[in-house]
Amino acid sequence: MKKHYSEIVKACDRNVGNYMKMTVTDSNDANFGGVQGADGMVTPGASIGCVLGYASSYYNADSEYYRDADVLLFMNNALNYTKSIQREDGTFDLLISNFYSAPDTGFIMHNMVRTYRIMDMHAETEREKIVRDKLYSIIEKASIGLRDGGFHTPNHRWVEAAGLAMAYNITGDESLRDMALMYLAEGIDIDENGEFTERSPGIYNAVNDNALIILANELNKPELYEYASENLRMMFSYIEPDGSVFTQNSVRVDKGEGKPGKSFYPVNYYFLYLRAAFNRSDNEFAAMADRIFTSALGSGRGIPGVLWLYMLEDGLSSYDPELSELPDEYEVHFKPSNIVRKRNGNLSVTLLGNSPNFLFVQKGNLRCYLRLCSSFFAVAQFSADEIRKNGNTYEMEFTALGSYRWPFETPPETNVWEEMDHSKRKSVNKLELTYKLKIEITKDGATLNVKTEGCDRVPLKVEFVLTGGCTVKGDCFIAKGKPGYDITAGSGMIEASLGLDRITFGPAFMKHGYDSLMRGSAPQDKNGFTVYFTDYTNIDRTIEISTK
Repeated sequence: MKKHYSEIVKACDRNVGNYMKMTVTDSNDANFGGVQGADGMVTPGASIGCVLGYASSYYNADSEYYRDADVLLFMNNALNYTKSIQREDGTFDLLISNFYSAPDTGFIMHNMVRTYRIMDMHAETEREKIVRDKLYSIIEKASIGLRDGGFHTPNHRWVEAAGLAMAYNITGDESLRDMALMYLAEGIDIDENGEFTERSPGIYNAVNDNALIILANELNKPELYEYASENLRMMFSYIEPDGSVFTQNSVRVDKGEGKPGKSFYPVNYYFLYLRAAFNRSDNEFAAMADRIFTSALGSGRGIPGVLWLYMLEDGLSSYDPELSELPDEYEVHFKPSNIVRKRNGNLSVTLLGNSPNFLFVQKGNLRCYLRLCSSFFAVAQFSADEIRKNGNTYEMEFTALGSYRWPFETPPETNVWEEMDHSKRKSVNKLELTYKLKIEITKDGATLNVKTEGCDRVPLKVEFVLTGGCTVKGDCFIAKGKPGYDITAGSGMIEASLGLDRITFGPAFMKHGYDSLMRGSAPQDKNGFTVYFTDYTNIDRTIEISTK
Protein backbone atom coordinates (compact mmCIF):
# COMPACT_ATOMS: atom_id res chain seq x y z
CA MET A 1 0.00 0.00 0.00
CA LYS A 2 1.43 3.32 -1.05
CA LYS A 3 1.00 4.98 2.35
CA HIS A 4 2.84 2.12 4.12
CA TYR A 5 5.58 1.31 1.64
CA SER A 6 8.37 3.65 2.71
CA GLU A 7 8.01 2.73 6.39
CA ILE A 8 8.10 -0.97 5.53
CA VAL A 9 11.31 -0.48 3.55
CA LYS A 10 12.87 1.28 6.53
CA ALA A 11 11.64 -1.46 8.90
CA CYS A 12 13.10 -4.18 6.69
CA ASP A 13 16.43 -2.34 6.58
CA ARG A 14 16.46 -2.11 10.37
CA ASN A 15 15.80 -5.81 10.55
CA VAL A 16 18.65 -6.55 8.16
CA GLY A 17 21.04 -4.63 10.38
CA ASN A 18 19.83 -6.63 13.38
CA TYR A 19 20.07 -9.95 11.54
CA MET A 20 23.73 -9.34 10.75
CA LYS A 21 24.41 -8.66 14.43
CA MET A 22 22.66 -11.91 15.38
CA THR A 23 24.59 -14.01 12.87
CA VAL A 24 27.30 -16.47 13.91
CA THR A 25 30.41 -15.05 12.24
CA ASP A 26 33.04 -17.40 13.68
CA SER A 27 34.02 -19.62 10.74
CA ASN A 28 35.14 -22.32 13.16
CA ASP A 29 31.66 -22.57 14.69
CA ALA A 30 29.46 -25.38 13.38
CA ASN A 31 26.62 -22.84 13.11
CA PHE A 32 28.65 -20.36 11.06
CA GLY A 33 26.27 -18.24 8.96
CA GLY A 34 23.19 -19.11 10.98
CA VAL A 35 21.18 -16.63 13.01
CA GLN A 36 21.18 -16.93 16.79
CA GLY A 37 17.99 -16.23 18.72
CA ALA A 38 17.59 -14.74 22.19
CA ASP A 39 17.58 -18.29 23.62
CA GLY A 40 21.06 -18.88 22.22
CA MET A 41 19.88 -21.44 19.67
CA VAL A 42 20.58 -21.24 15.96
CA THR A 43 17.70 -22.57 13.89
CA PRO A 44 16.99 -23.10 10.18
CA GLY A 45 13.58 -21.44 10.36
CA ALA A 46 14.95 -18.21 11.79
CA SER A 47 17.90 -18.22 9.42
CA ILE A 48 15.75 -18.67 6.31
CA GLY A 49 13.42 -15.94 7.56
CA CYS A 50 16.42 -13.65 7.73
CA VAL A 51 17.50 -14.61 4.21
CA LEU A 52 14.06 -13.50 2.99
CA GLY A 53 14.64 -10.16 4.71
CA TYR A 54 18.14 -9.89 3.25
CA ALA A 55 16.91 -10.58 -0.29
CA SER A 56 14.02 -8.10 0.05
CA SER A 57 16.39 -5.26 0.96
CA TYR A 58 19.28 -6.35 -1.27
CA TYR A 59 17.18 -6.32 -4.43
CA ASN A 60 15.09 -3.26 -3.58
CA ALA A 61 16.32 -0.02 -5.15
CA ASP A 62 14.75 2.01 -2.33
CA SER A 63 16.73 0.19 0.36
CA GLU A 64 19.94 1.40 1.92
CA TYR A 65 21.24 -2.15 1.41
CA TYR A 66 20.51 -2.22 -2.32
CA ARG A 67 23.02 -4.67 -3.83
CA ASP A 68 25.24 -4.34 -0.76
CA ALA A 69 28.09 -6.88 -1.05
CA ASP A 70 28.04 -7.63 2.68
CA VAL A 71 24.35 -8.53 2.58
CA LEU A 72 24.96 -10.91 -0.32
CA LEU A 73 27.75 -12.53 1.71
CA PHE A 74 25.47 -12.93 4.72
CA MET A 75 22.82 -14.50 2.47
CA ASN A 76 25.34 -16.94 1.08
CA ASN A 77 26.63 -17.90 4.54
CA ALA A 78 23.12 -18.36 5.90
CA LEU A 79 22.31 -20.71 3.04
CA ASN A 80 25.55 -22.64 3.65
CA TYR A 81 24.47 -23.08 7.27
CA THR A 82 20.96 -24.13 6.19
CA LYS A 83 22.37 -26.66 3.73
CA SER A 84 24.69 -28.07 6.37
CA ILE A 85 21.95 -28.82 8.89
CA GLN A 86 19.31 -30.03 6.43
CA ARG A 87 18.49 -33.64 7.25
CA GLU A 88 19.37 -36.34 4.76
CA ASP A 89 15.67 -36.81 3.93
CA GLY A 90 15.37 -33.10 3.13
CA THR A 91 13.55 -32.04 6.29
CA PHE A 92 14.51 -29.54 8.98
CA ASP A 93 14.21 -29.63 12.76
CA LEU A 94 12.25 -27.44 15.14
CA LEU A 95 14.67 -27.63 18.05
CA ILE A 96 12.10 -26.95 20.74
CA SER A 97 10.08 -30.08 19.86
CA ASN A 98 10.02 -31.56 16.33
CA PHE A 99 12.80 -33.42 14.49
CA TYR A 100 12.90 -34.59 10.87
CA SER A 101 9.84 -32.38 10.74
CA ALA A 102 7.83 -32.09 7.54
CA PRO A 103 5.46 -29.50 9.09
CA ASP A 104 8.31 -27.17 9.99
CA THR A 105 9.85 -27.80 6.58
CA GLY A 106 6.51 -26.60 5.17
CA PHE A 107 6.70 -23.33 7.06
CA ILE A 108 10.31 -22.87 5.95
CA MET A 109 9.41 -23.75 2.36
CA HIS A 110 7.05 -20.79 2.14
CA ASN A 111 9.89 -18.39 2.90
CA MET A 112 12.43 -20.24 0.76
CA VAL A 113 10.21 -20.04 -2.33
CA ARG A 114 9.41 -16.38 -1.69
CA THR A 115 13.13 -15.70 -1.44
CA TYR A 116 13.94 -17.75 -4.53
CA ARG A 117 11.38 -15.87 -6.61
CA ILE A 118 12.82 -12.53 -5.57
CA MET A 119 16.31 -13.77 -6.45
CA ASP A 120 15.16 -15.29 -9.73
CA MET A 121 13.53 -12.03 -10.81
CA HIS A 122 16.55 -9.85 -10.01
CA ALA A 123 19.77 -11.92 -9.93
CA GLU A 124 22.20 -10.62 -12.56
CA THR A 125 25.79 -11.19 -11.47
CA GLU A 126 27.50 -14.57 -11.27
CA ARG A 127 27.69 -14.36 -7.46
CA GLU A 128 23.98 -13.55 -7.23
CA LYS A 129 23.11 -16.51 -9.42
CA ILE A 130 25.31 -18.83 -7.36
CA VAL A 131 23.40 -17.84 -4.21
CA ARG A 132 20.08 -18.28 -6.02
CA ASP A 133 21.04 -21.73 -7.30
CA LYS A 134 22.21 -22.77 -3.84
CA LEU A 135 18.76 -21.95 -2.52
CA TYR A 136 17.18 -23.92 -5.36
CA SER A 137 19.12 -27.03 -4.36
CA ILE A 138 17.88 -26.68 -0.76
CA ILE A 139 14.30 -26.27 -2.00
CA GLU A 140 14.56 -29.28 -4.26
CA LYS A 141 15.81 -31.53 -1.46
CA ALA A 142 13.34 -30.12 1.07
CA SER A 143 10.42 -30.76 -1.27
CA ILE A 144 11.05 -34.53 -1.07
CA GLY A 145 11.10 -34.46 2.73
CA LEU A 146 7.92 -32.42 2.66
CA ARG A 147 6.27 -34.83 0.25
CA ASP A 148 7.19 -37.96 2.20
CA GLY A 149 6.71 -36.58 5.74
CA GLY A 150 3.56 -36.37 7.82
CA PHE A 151 1.81 -33.86 10.04
CA HIS A 152 0.62 -33.34 13.62
CA THR A 153 -2.14 -30.73 13.70
CA PRO A 154 -5.01 -29.69 11.39
CA ASN A 155 -3.26 -26.54 10.15
CA HIS A 156 -0.11 -28.51 9.22
CA ARG A 157 -2.04 -30.08 6.34
CA TRP A 158 -2.56 -26.76 4.64
CA VAL A 159 0.93 -25.49 5.49
CA GLU A 160 2.48 -28.58 3.91
CA ALA A 161 0.13 -28.58 0.92
CA ALA A 162 0.98 -24.93 0.26
CA GLY A 163 4.71 -25.65 0.52
CA LEU A 164 4.36 -28.59 -1.87
CA ALA A 165 2.42 -26.47 -4.38
CA MET A 166 5.05 -23.72 -4.24
CA ALA A 167 7.88 -26.21 -4.68
CA TYR A 168 6.02 -27.86 -7.57
CA ASN A 169 5.89 -24.56 -9.43
CA ILE A 170 9.63 -24.11 -8.90
CA THR A 171 10.86 -27.65 -9.66
CA GLY A 172 8.12 -29.03 -11.90
CA ASP A 173 8.00 -32.30 -9.91
CA GLU A 174 4.44 -33.59 -10.43
CA SER A 175 4.62 -35.79 -7.32
CA LEU A 176 4.62 -32.62 -5.21
CA ARG A 177 1.41 -31.39 -6.78
CA ASP A 178 -0.17 -34.82 -6.36
CA MET A 179 0.58 -34.84 -2.64
CA ALA A 180 -0.80 -31.30 -2.22
CA LEU A 181 -4.02 -32.44 -3.88
CA MET A 182 -4.14 -35.48 -1.59
CA TYR A 183 -4.15 -33.16 1.41
CA LEU A 184 -6.81 -30.95 -0.15
CA ALA A 185 -9.02 -33.98 -0.83
CA GLU A 186 -9.71 -34.16 2.91
CA GLY A 187 -11.77 -30.96 2.66
CA ILE A 188 -11.18 -27.67 4.45
CA ASP A 189 -12.02 -27.76 8.17
CA ILE A 190 -14.04 -24.56 8.40
CA ASP A 191 -17.57 -24.01 9.75
CA GLU A 192 -20.43 -21.80 8.55
CA ASN A 193 -19.07 -18.85 10.51
CA GLY A 194 -15.63 -19.02 8.92
CA GLU A 195 -13.97 -20.63 11.96
CA PHE A 196 -11.31 -23.31 11.61
CA THR A 197 -11.03 -26.42 13.82
CA GLU A 198 -8.34 -24.94 16.05
CA ARG A 199 -10.28 -21.70 16.65
CA SER A 200 -6.99 -19.85 16.94
CA PRO A 201 -7.48 -16.12 16.24
CA GLY A 202 -4.03 -15.21 17.54
CA ILE A 203 -1.90 -17.62 15.48
CA TYR A 204 -3.31 -20.49 13.45
CA ASN A 205 -6.25 -18.80 11.74
CA ALA A 206 -3.64 -16.61 10.05
CA VAL A 207 -1.51 -19.68 9.26
CA ASN A 208 -4.51 -21.33 7.57
CA ASP A 209 -5.47 -18.18 5.69
CA ASN A 210 -1.93 -17.76 4.39
CA ALA A 211 -1.72 -21.40 3.28
CA LEU A 212 -5.09 -21.32 1.52
CA ILE A 213 -4.24 -18.11 -0.32
CA ILE A 214 -0.97 -19.69 -1.45
CA LEU A 215 -2.81 -22.83 -2.62
CA ALA A 216 -5.43 -20.78 -4.46
CA ASN A 217 -2.68 -18.99 -6.40
CA GLU A 218 -0.22 -21.85 -6.91
CA LEU A 219 -2.80 -24.43 -8.04
CA ASN A 220 -5.19 -22.02 -9.74
CA LYS A 221 -7.99 -22.94 -7.36
CA PRO A 222 -9.75 -19.62 -6.63
CA GLU A 223 -12.40 -21.41 -4.56
CA LEU A 224 -9.78 -21.84 -1.82
CA TYR A 225 -9.51 -18.07 -1.59
CA GLU A 226 -13.12 -18.00 -0.40
CA TYR A 227 -12.32 -19.99 2.75
CA ALA A 228 -9.57 -17.57 3.68
CA SER A 229 -11.85 -14.62 2.96
CA GLU A 230 -14.56 -16.05 5.21
CA ASN A 231 -12.13 -16.36 8.10
CA LEU A 232 -10.57 -12.94 7.51
CA ARG A 233 -14.02 -11.37 7.55
CA MET A 234 -14.98 -13.31 10.69
CA MET A 235 -11.88 -11.89 12.37
CA PHE A 236 -13.47 -8.44 12.25
CA SER A 237 -15.57 -9.54 15.22
CA TYR A 238 -12.57 -10.73 17.25
CA ILE A 239 -10.80 -7.37 17.51
CA GLU A 240 -10.93 -5.77 20.97
CA PRO A 241 -11.24 -2.03 21.71
CA ASP A 242 -7.48 -1.78 22.37
CA GLY A 243 -6.68 -3.36 18.99
CA SER A 244 -5.78 -6.76 20.45
CA VAL A 245 -7.32 -10.07 19.37
CA PHE A 246 -9.72 -11.99 21.62
CA THR A 247 -8.15 -15.46 21.85
CA GLN A 248 -9.74 -17.10 24.89
CA ASN A 249 -11.81 -19.53 22.82
CA SER A 250 -8.72 -20.93 21.10
CA VAL A 251 -7.79 -24.56 21.58
CA ARG A 252 -4.14 -23.78 20.88
CA VAL A 253 -1.31 -21.92 22.62
CA ASP A 254 -2.63 -18.44 21.76
CA LYS A 255 -5.22 -18.92 24.48
CA GLY A 256 -2.30 -17.80 26.64
CA GLU A 257 -1.63 -21.14 28.33
CA GLY A 258 -4.28 -20.26 30.91
CA LYS A 259 -3.12 -16.64 31.17
CA PRO A 260 -5.88 -14.37 29.90
CA GLY A 261 -3.74 -11.32 30.66
CA LYS A 262 -1.54 -12.19 27.70
CA SER A 263 -2.48 -10.19 24.61
CA PHE A 264 -2.06 -10.93 20.93
CA TYR A 265 -2.13 -8.17 18.33
CA PRO A 266 -2.99 -8.88 14.67
CA VAL A 267 0.29 -7.79 13.08
CA ASN A 268 0.57 -11.30 11.58
CA TYR A 269 -2.63 -10.60 9.62
CA TYR A 270 -1.37 -7.43 7.95
CA PHE A 271 0.02 -9.02 4.79
CA LEU A 272 -3.01 -11.33 4.50
CA TYR A 273 -5.51 -8.46 4.51
CA LEU A 274 -3.26 -6.42 2.24
CA ARG A 275 -2.78 -9.23 -0.27
CA ALA A 276 -6.49 -10.10 -0.26
CA ALA A 277 -7.42 -6.43 -0.67
CA PHE A 278 -4.99 -5.95 -3.54
CA ASN A 279 -5.89 -9.15 -5.40
CA ARG A 280 -9.64 -8.92 -4.89
CA SER A 281 -10.19 -5.14 -4.77
CA ASP A 282 -11.73 -5.42 -1.31
CA ASN A 283 -11.75 -2.04 0.43
CA GLU A 284 -12.82 -3.51 3.79
CA PHE A 285 -9.74 -5.73 3.80
CA ALA A 286 -7.66 -2.71 2.77
CA ALA A 287 -9.11 -0.80 5.73
CA MET A 288 -8.22 -3.64 8.11
CA ALA A 289 -4.66 -3.76 6.75
CA ASP A 290 -4.39 -0.01 7.28
CA ARG A 291 -5.81 -0.24 10.80
CA ILE A 292 -3.33 -2.98 11.76
CA PHE A 293 -0.41 -1.03 10.30
CA THR A 294 -1.44 2.26 11.94
CA SER A 295 -1.98 0.58 15.31
CA ALA A 296 1.37 -1.20 15.17
CA LEU A 297 3.18 2.00 14.19
CA GLY A 298 1.44 4.14 16.83
CA SER A 299 1.89 1.68 19.67
CA GLY A 300 5.55 0.91 19.02
CA ARG A 301 4.82 -2.80 18.58
CA GLY A 302 6.83 -2.84 15.37
CA ILE A 303 6.02 -2.41 11.70
CA PRO A 304 5.09 -5.58 9.81
CA GLY A 305 8.28 -6.84 8.13
CA VAL A 306 6.78 -7.90 4.82
CA LEU A 307 8.80 -6.07 2.19
CA TRP A 308 8.94 -9.41 0.37
CA LEU A 309 5.23 -9.07 -0.50
CA TYR A 310 5.87 -5.69 -2.11
CA MET A 311 8.71 -7.27 -4.08
CA LEU A 312 6.50 -10.10 -5.37
CA GLU A 313 3.23 -8.22 -6.03
CA ASP A 314 3.81 -5.84 -8.91
CA GLY A 315 2.07 -2.52 -8.29
CA LEU A 316 1.51 -3.03 -4.56
CA SER A 317 3.87 -0.19 -3.58
CA SER A 318 1.68 2.29 -5.48
CA TYR A 319 -1.65 0.72 -4.44
CA ASP A 320 -3.79 3.49 -2.94
CA PRO A 321 -7.34 2.21 -2.31
CA GLU A 322 -10.29 3.95 -0.73
CA LEU A 323 -10.75 2.54 2.75
CA SER A 324 -14.18 1.32 3.83
CA GLU A 325 -15.57 1.89 7.31
CA LEU A 326 -15.05 -1.17 9.50
CA PRO A 327 -17.88 -2.27 11.80
CA ASP A 328 -17.37 -1.57 15.50
CA GLU A 329 -20.99 -2.19 16.53
CA TYR A 330 -22.27 -5.75 16.29
CA GLU A 331 -23.52 -8.74 18.27
CA VAL A 332 -22.72 -12.23 16.98
CA HIS A 333 -23.42 -15.67 18.42
CA PHE A 334 -21.12 -18.29 16.92
CA LYS A 335 -22.86 -21.43 18.17
CA PRO A 336 -20.33 -24.02 16.92
CA SER A 337 -17.55 -22.11 18.67
CA ASN A 338 -19.72 -21.51 21.76
CA ILE A 339 -19.01 -17.79 21.89
CA VAL A 340 -20.98 -14.53 21.86
CA ARG A 341 -19.20 -11.32 20.88
CA LYS A 342 -20.76 -7.89 21.37
CA ARG A 343 -18.97 -4.72 20.35
CA ASN A 344 -20.12 -1.16 20.92
CA GLY A 345 -17.28 1.17 19.97
CA ASN A 346 -14.79 1.23 22.81
CA LEU A 347 -16.61 -1.55 24.71
CA SER A 348 -16.71 -5.29 24.10
CA VAL A 349 -18.58 -8.03 25.95
CA THR A 350 -17.84 -11.70 25.38
CA LEU A 351 -19.59 -14.83 26.63
CA LEU A 352 -17.58 -18.03 26.40
CA GLY A 353 -18.67 -21.62 26.79
CA ASN A 354 -16.46 -24.58 27.71
CA SER A 355 -14.23 -22.27 29.71
CA PRO A 356 -13.94 -21.27 33.38
CA ASN A 357 -13.54 -17.69 32.09
CA PHE A 358 -17.15 -17.29 31.02
CA LEU A 359 -17.73 -13.52 30.77
CA PHE A 360 -15.38 -10.79 29.55
CA VAL A 361 -15.98 -7.04 29.59
CA GLN A 362 -13.37 -4.77 28.05
CA LYS A 363 -13.43 -0.97 27.97
CA GLY A 364 -10.51 0.45 26.01
CA ASN A 365 -7.36 -1.01 27.58
CA LEU A 366 -9.10 -2.29 30.73
CA ARG A 367 -10.37 -5.85 30.80
CA CYS A 368 -12.40 -7.72 33.41
CA TYR A 369 -13.32 -11.38 33.19
CA LEU A 370 -15.38 -13.53 35.53
CA ARG A 371 -15.11 -16.99 37.05
CA LEU A 372 -17.48 -18.83 39.38
CA CYS A 373 -16.61 -21.74 41.64
CA SER A 374 -17.74 -23.64 44.75
CA SER A 375 -15.80 -26.05 46.92
CA PHE A 376 -18.33 -28.80 46.16
CA PHE A 377 -16.21 -31.99 46.00
CA ALA A 378 -13.52 -29.92 44.21
CA VAL A 379 -15.39 -30.39 40.89
CA ALA A 380 -17.55 -27.24 40.77
CA GLN A 381 -15.59 -24.75 38.65
CA PHE A 382 -18.29 -23.29 36.42
CA SER A 383 -17.91 -24.04 32.71
CA ALA A 384 -21.01 -24.16 30.52
CA ASP A 385 -21.38 -26.64 27.66
CA GLU A 386 -23.77 -24.35 25.82
CA ILE A 387 -24.84 -20.74 25.50
CA ARG A 388 -28.58 -20.40 24.86
CA LYS A 389 -30.33 -17.21 23.82
CA ASN A 390 -33.73 -16.50 25.32
CA GLY A 391 -35.09 -13.16 24.11
CA ASN A 392 -32.57 -10.50 25.17
CA THR A 393 -30.92 -12.83 27.68
CA TYR A 394 -28.23 -15.46 27.32
CA GLU A 395 -28.43 -18.50 29.59
CA MET A 396 -25.57 -20.73 30.75
CA GLU A 397 -25.80 -23.73 33.07
CA PHE A 398 -23.46 -26.17 34.80
CA THR A 399 -24.10 -29.10 37.15
CA ALA A 400 -21.48 -30.69 39.39
CA LEU A 401 -21.95 -34.18 40.81
CA GLY A 402 -20.63 -35.64 44.06
CA SER A 403 -21.03 -39.02 45.75
CA TYR A 404 -19.42 -41.57 48.03
CA ARG A 405 -18.57 -45.25 47.57
CA TRP A 406 -19.52 -48.30 49.56
CA PRO A 407 -17.34 -51.28 50.33
CA PHE A 408 -17.61 -54.14 47.84
CA GLU A 409 -20.79 -56.08 48.44
CA THR A 410 -18.86 -59.17 47.29
CA PRO A 411 -15.33 -59.17 48.72
CA PRO A 412 -12.63 -58.44 46.12
CA GLU A 413 -10.13 -61.07 45.01
CA THR A 414 -7.22 -58.88 46.13
CA ASN A 415 -6.44 -56.51 48.95
CA VAL A 416 -4.15 -54.42 46.72
CA TRP A 417 -6.01 -51.14 46.13
CA GLU A 418 -4.64 -50.56 42.64
CA GLU A 419 -5.72 -54.05 41.51
CA MET A 420 -9.34 -53.73 42.71
CA ASP A 421 -12.11 -53.19 40.15
CA HIS A 422 -13.58 -50.04 41.70
CA SER A 423 -16.25 -49.79 39.01
CA LYS A 424 -18.08 -52.57 40.88
CA ARG A 425 -18.47 -50.41 43.99
CA LYS A 426 -21.90 -48.95 44.68
CA SER A 427 -22.20 -45.16 44.68
CA VAL A 428 -24.24 -43.72 47.53
CA ASN A 429 -25.34 -40.36 48.92
CA LYS A 430 -25.31 -38.78 45.46
CA LEU A 431 -25.44 -34.99 45.44
CA GLU A 432 -25.77 -32.26 42.83
CA LEU A 433 -25.00 -28.54 42.65
CA THR A 434 -26.33 -26.60 39.68
CA TYR A 435 -25.47 -23.07 38.58
CA LYS A 436 -28.00 -21.23 36.42
CA LEU A 437 -26.74 -17.98 34.90
CA LYS A 438 -28.73 -15.36 33.03
CA ILE A 439 -26.75 -12.63 31.30
CA GLU A 440 -28.16 -9.57 29.60
CA ILE A 441 -25.70 -7.57 27.54
CA THR A 442 -26.46 -3.88 27.94
CA LYS A 443 -25.23 -0.84 26.05
CA ASP A 444 -22.76 -0.13 28.87
CA GLY A 445 -21.81 -3.65 30.00
CA ALA A 446 -23.79 -6.61 31.33
CA THR A 447 -26.21 -7.73 34.02
CA LEU A 448 -25.50 -11.14 35.51
CA ASN A 449 -27.90 -13.20 37.62
CA VAL A 450 -26.35 -16.19 39.42
CA LYS A 451 -28.66 -18.79 40.92
CA THR A 452 -27.64 -22.10 42.48
CA GLU A 453 -29.76 -25.14 43.22
CA GLY A 454 -29.00 -28.39 45.01
CA CYS A 455 -26.56 -28.85 47.86
CA ASP A 456 -26.64 -25.94 50.31
CA ARG A 457 -24.01 -24.50 52.69
CA VAL A 458 -21.25 -24.83 50.07
CA PRO A 459 -18.65 -22.00 50.04
CA LEU A 460 -18.89 -20.13 46.73
CA LYS A 461 -16.85 -17.39 45.08
CA VAL A 462 -17.35 -15.05 42.16
CA GLU A 463 -14.00 -13.99 40.76
CA PHE A 464 -13.39 -10.73 38.85
CA VAL A 465 -9.96 -10.69 37.19
CA LEU A 466 -8.82 -7.23 36.13
CA THR A 467 -5.97 -5.98 33.97
CA GLY A 468 -2.83 -5.88 36.09
CA GLY A 469 -1.74 -2.37 37.03
CA CYS A 470 -5.23 -0.94 37.36
CA THR A 471 -6.54 0.91 40.42
CA VAL A 472 -9.44 -0.66 42.36
CA LYS A 473 -11.75 1.27 44.70
CA GLY A 474 -14.46 0.08 47.09
CA ASP A 475 -16.52 1.62 49.87
CA CYS A 476 -13.68 1.30 52.35
CA PHE A 477 -10.52 0.73 50.32
CA ILE A 478 -8.30 1.78 47.44
CA ALA A 479 -5.98 -0.94 46.10
CA LYS A 480 -3.17 -0.83 43.61
CA GLY A 481 -4.06 -3.68 41.28
CA LYS A 482 -0.69 -5.42 41.21
CA PRO A 483 -0.58 -8.53 39.01
CA GLY A 484 -1.01 -11.69 41.06
CA TYR A 485 -2.57 -9.91 44.05
CA ASP A 486 -6.20 -9.99 45.22
CA ILE A 487 -8.78 -8.54 47.58
CA THR A 488 -12.16 -9.76 48.86
CA ALA A 489 -14.86 -7.08 48.82
CA GLY A 490 -17.85 -7.09 51.14
CA SER A 491 -20.27 -4.37 50.11
CA GLY A 492 -21.12 -1.67 47.61
CA MET A 493 -19.96 -1.15 44.05
CA ILE A 494 -16.32 -1.78 43.04
CA GLU A 495 -14.66 0.51 40.51
CA ALA A 496 -11.59 -0.48 38.52
CA SER A 497 -9.76 2.12 36.43
CA LEU A 498 -6.85 2.19 34.02
CA GLY A 499 -6.14 5.61 32.62
CA LEU A 500 -9.49 6.97 31.45
CA ASP A 501 -11.12 3.55 31.20
CA ARG A 502 -13.44 2.37 33.99
CA ILE A 503 -15.44 -0.73 34.86
CA THR A 504 -17.81 -0.79 37.84
CA PHE A 505 -19.29 -4.02 39.22
CA GLY A 506 -21.35 -5.12 42.21
CA PRO A 507 -22.90 -4.94 44.71
CA ALA A 508 -20.18 -6.90 46.49
CA PHE A 509 -20.84 -9.60 49.09
CA MET A 510 -18.51 -11.36 51.53
CA LYS A 511 -19.60 -14.24 53.75
CA HIS A 512 -16.21 -16.01 54.06
CA GLY A 513 -12.53 -15.73 53.08
CA TYR A 514 -12.10 -19.07 51.32
CA ASP A 515 -11.26 -17.76 47.86
CA SER A 516 -7.87 -17.96 46.10
CA LEU A 517 -7.05 -21.40 47.54
CA MET A 518 -10.49 -22.93 47.05
CA ARG A 519 -10.17 -26.61 46.13
CA GLY A 520 -11.12 -27.39 42.55
CA SER A 521 -10.90 -23.82 41.33
CA ALA A 522 -8.79 -22.57 38.43
CA PRO A 523 -5.40 -21.23 39.55
CA GLN A 524 -5.32 -17.54 40.33
CA ASP A 525 -4.32 -15.43 37.33
CA LYS A 526 -0.84 -14.06 38.06
CA ASN A 527 -1.10 -11.51 35.25
CA GLY A 528 -4.23 -9.85 36.61
CA PHE A 529 -5.55 -8.41 39.87
CA THR A 530 -8.44 -10.39 41.36
CA VAL A 531 -11.49 -9.20 43.30
CA TYR A 532 -13.53 -11.87 45.08
CA PHE A 533 -17.17 -11.88 46.15
CA THR A 534 -18.03 -14.80 48.48
CA ASP A 535 -21.14 -16.53 49.78
CA TYR A 536 -22.62 -19.94 50.58
CA THR A 537 -25.05 -21.86 48.41
CA ASN A 538 -27.81 -21.56 47.64
CA ILE A 539 -27.88 -18.05 46.23
CA ASP A 540 -29.87 -15.89 43.85
CA ARG A 541 -27.79 -12.75 43.25
CA THR A 542 -27.68 -10.13 40.53
CA ILE A 543 -24.45 -8.35 39.62
CA GLU A 544 -24.29 -5.22 37.48
CA ILE A 545 -21.21 -4.59 35.34
CA SER A 546 -21.04 -1.12 33.83
CA THR A 547 -18.54 1.02 31.97
CA LYS A 548 -20.44 4.32 32.32
